[in-house]
Amino acid sequence: MATILGGVVFAVVLVLLFDWRPARTSVDLPARLLGAITRRLPADRAEWGEAMLGELEQVRSRGARWRFALGCAVATLLFPAPRNGSAGWPLAVVSSAAVGCAGLVAAGMGRYPAILTAHGTWPVLALFAAVLLAYTAGTAIALRRGAPAVASLASGLGLAAVWAIAGVAAVSHPAQPLYSLLLLAIPVAAAAVGGAAGWRRGSGAAGRQVARLASVVGGLGLFLVLGAATLLTAGGPYDAGQLRDFPGSGLPDMATYAVSDSLGTAMMLLVMAPALTAAVGTAAATITGRIRRAA
Repeated sequence: MATILGGVVFAVVLVLLFDWRPARTSVDLPARLLGAITRRLPADRAEWGEAMLGELEQVRSRGARWRFALGCAVATLLFPAPRNGSAGWPLAVVSSAAVGCAGLVAAGMGRYPAILTAHGTWPVLALFAAVLLAYTAGTAIALRRGAPAVASLASGLGLAAVWAIAGVAAVSHPAQPLYSLLLLAIPVAAAAVGGAAGWRRGSGAAGRQVARLASVVGGLGLFLVLGAATLLTAGGPYDAGQLRDFPGSGLPDMATYAVSDSLGTAMMLLVMAPALTAAVGTAAATITGRIRRAA
């Protein structure tokens, strides 16, 4: 289970926050990880990154190579922030959002402690904590590399609003297909974020930076909205599926089951929503960046 959870988190970080360039010769995951990290380093740390890549080539044991690569990843988070302080407040916003997400889950577990005794709760909580840490660490690396902070935060808030409004409308009116069409606003908004950033900056790489960070901010914002609504309403109103599945859940009351179910859905969206919006946004940024350069 721990291996699966770690693999999922590792994949999320690579997809959302790194320019992943697969090696053409052999599969060497520690080298790929370290290479992705060094490409995100600021210019004044480029020589350090090259030196670490050289050191990794001398390490033969696979376990030692993983420890070395992960140690370098942690070390990048300890570098001093840029002198202009541009990475300070955006990182504080993302970190605060991650802490808020964890706080909502902690409040839910405290109010409905029976959830902790349910089967599979602790592995899910471990994955949830790992995703929050991965998002925060990846954001720190991206901001230190010079990712556009203001554009990313503003776009992320917009994506969170689109996800929340379109999702609530579709779920609240399941029998009306017209409301389901509102879900198309999600990929459209993601494409608009990445496309606009790529066009405005004339660079697909800069647009992809905005799309990735905006997807993380949007995912955290969406979780804050869903988590707060779940605790305020005790997971209600209860739908037919929840009422049907509650007797077999083993939980003491409907509210506990509904909160567990809703928080689980929010945790799933914390991974799926950023992955989807990042995929669409980065593709749009690449396309518009190329069009802008050609024009």
